[in-house]
Amino acid sequence: MGPTPGLLESVKAAAADRQEGCELYKCLSIHDIATIAEEHGLTTREVSAFALDNGFLPLRYVKNIGTIGLGGQAKLLSSRVLLVGAGGIGGTAAELLARMGVGTIVIVDPDVYDETNLNRQNFACSDVLGVSKVDVTADRILEINCDVEVIRRHMTADSENLPELVTGADAVIDALDTLDDRLALQAACASAGVVMIHGAIAGTALQATTVFPGDPGLTSFTPTPEGEEKTRGIEVETGNPATTPVLSAVIQVQEAVKVILGLGTTLRGKMLFLDMSDWTVEFIDI
Repeated sequence: MGPTPGLLESVKAAAADRQEGCELYKCLSIHDIATIAEEHGLTTREVSAFALDNGFLPLRYVKNIGTIGLGGQAKLLSSRVLLVGAGGIGGTAAELLARMGVGTIVIVDPDVYDETNLNRQNFACSDVLGVSKVDVTADRILEINCDVEVIRRHMTADSENLPELVTGADAVIDALDTLDDRLALQAACASAGVVMIHGAIAGTALQATTVFPGDPGLTSFTPTPEGEEKTRGIEVETGNPATTPVLSAVIQVQEAVKVILGLGTTLRGKMLFLDMSDWTVEFIDI
């Protein structure tokens, strides 16, 4: 929906009374944005986007601007990220994407929470055991940032539905469990011309890389032979403590932001290996 008559005047009037915390920009509070949205029959996302495009800053994003600027925030708000997996990595990644102001987040996961998730999965609590991870995560995102549109996909991502899922995404975050699923995701991203940000954990260690279409990426690793049961990584033996998936999610979301905004240097063409047990950090060309 385009700007409605009087929208700019409403934004200017609200911003004139909201300067706390803003030295460089005229700012709008959550209340301001909600009020303007109701008055003009718009969503808060539409009002926030309009404000950013016209040099006004929603206060919720004021701490982002020194790093990404008004234009960067506006671009994030118009972007779409596909998150495949809503578990240890995925739950934290979803929250970080919402707090950064990514406008549309598509969450794919077929599972419900169980007790083994309580040690590390961001939104796993005793009162949501047996409840869909997608629904719990989506509901929490909407509490964090009402500007975000969440698209819920209660399904297992596979070679048949991945082409449709990745279509239209500006970046894809891999929060899957098995190498062959990740290879299928990489193939779908390559076909659609979308960047995939990979992350995997095992105990206190993680690996991460950013795969652009046409890059070898995870094909540098040996997949499970066709016809054999899908194998999980070494995390089956080493476990998944609370800290490692959070760190992986931080790295992956930061890579997604860099990909979307074209800022900084990504992990393209190299695999980051990090082990918190002794702070080993390695970059391996792939």
